[in-house]
Amino acid sequence: MKNNKINSFGFSTLLLSLSSSAFYGTFSSYIIYKTKTDSFLTIIIGFIISLLLSKMVLHLFNKYPNKTYIDRNKPNNISIILYIILSIFTYILLSLRLSVFLSNQYLVNTPNYIILLMILFITYYTSTKDIVTITKVSIITSFISIIIFIFDFISLIPEINIENYYPLFITNPKDIIITSLLFSIYFTTLIVFLNTFKKSQIYDLNNYNKYYYIMMITSVTIIILNIFTTIGVSGYSVNNLFDYPVYTTLKRIHLFSFLDSMENISIMLWILFIINSCNINLFFIKSIIKDYYKISQKKNNIIHFILLIISFLISIFVFKDEFNESYDYILIPTIISILLLLLQFISNIKDRLKS
Repeated sequence: MKNNKINSFGFSTLLLSLSSSAFYGTFSSYIIYKTKTDSFLTIIIGFIISLLLSKMVLHLFNKYPNKTYIDRNKPNNISIILYIILSIFTYILLSLRLSVFLSNQYLVNTPNYIILLMILFITYYTSTKDIVTITKVSIITSFISIIIFIFDFISLIPEINIENYYPLFITNPKDIIITSLLFSIYFTTLIVFLNTFKKSQIYDLNNYNKYYYIMMITSVTIIILNIFTTIGVSGYSVNNLFDYPVYTTLKRIHLFSFLDSMENISIMLWILFIINSCNINLFFIKSIIKDYYKISQKKNNIIHFILLIISFLISIFVFKDEFNESYDYILIPTIISILLLLLQFISNIKDRLKS
């Protein structure tokens, strides 16, 4: 870091957390559930679409490096509210999924709301810091997560059964297309969160696009290999038997024939991604409210805290444990994401016409 600025590599690691966090506990299960052994094809198609959408996001980010999202797009109240709702819902989706998992697997005697409060406190505290602090945390968690992932993948290779990948092309093409679009839309919209920050805060701008695509490819590679090993080790039917198929697959890891329960270390990858993604979501909400409504830091902190309390109450009284049993909730952020990407697309068209 130089003069309280960040570098391109550090900033791009935020992309790894944002794009990976939802897939480990939620979207990976959804993809396997919908497309079975054709999950790889689904992700590849979704990735190609994501690259095209990301180019649109990068266009504004590169053209106006000294402006925030508000300065670049001149959004109205509707788009601001949609962004805030999407951020809150994403925060709820991630934090609740994590709290339910921890409650079911480790803290069985601890009420879910206590775990949620712990996550809320940790993420709220981190989100009150500046982007430099959040980036430093992201760099550390990204390195740890990648090391854990490599260890997991290598350890599970001997457990893979090639027969689990057959038969191929058994999924309805309609399900493959829809799931690919959901993948790309959700993936890209989370990346838009990075558009909140001024690119002038990055001191090596020339390297930004390179690291952006490196982290994007790294994230998709982790997701593909994650699903590859889950299906290869346990078969796609594991998704119908367990709420956390990835975690169930990690239980097959044994080290030196006497070290068991290695999944307790491996699952840290998902936890780190989620915590960091929640930090970024909360920071996004705080930044966009401050930029758009031009309020003082004190009022912004109060609003920020109130929104967190609302998120907590929605998690406890609206979703409850039913959140864990259905994929219907994925439709909510998807619909909002489509609307926001359309607004972004319209903004790009207007920008091109002016120039």
